[in-house]
Amino acid sequence: MQPKQTRNGITFTLLSILYPLYLFTTKDPGSVSTTSLILALFLPIVGAIFALNIPEPKMKWTLAALNLFIFILFLYYTIALR
Repeated sequence: MQPKQTRNGITFTLLSILYPLYLFTTKDPGSVSTTSLILALFLPIVGAIFALNIPEPKMKWTLAALNLFIFILFLYYTIALR
C-alpha cells in the first residue's frame, strides 16, 4: 500500500491533467467560463503542493515538475482565451 502522501500527490496530479483536458476538448473555447478556467489553474497548484509532500525524492520532483508544466500550459491557454 502506498503512503497517503504518495496517493494524494498522484491523485491530484491526475486530476490536474484530466480536468483541463476534459474542459478544453469537450467545450467550445469561447464558452468556457471564468470559474472553470480558474479551477483548471488551481488544480496544478494544489497538485504541486501535494507532490512536494511525497517522501521519495525522485517521485516528488517528477510530479512537482509535471504539475508546474501543466500549470504553465493552461496559464497560456487561459491568457489566449481571455
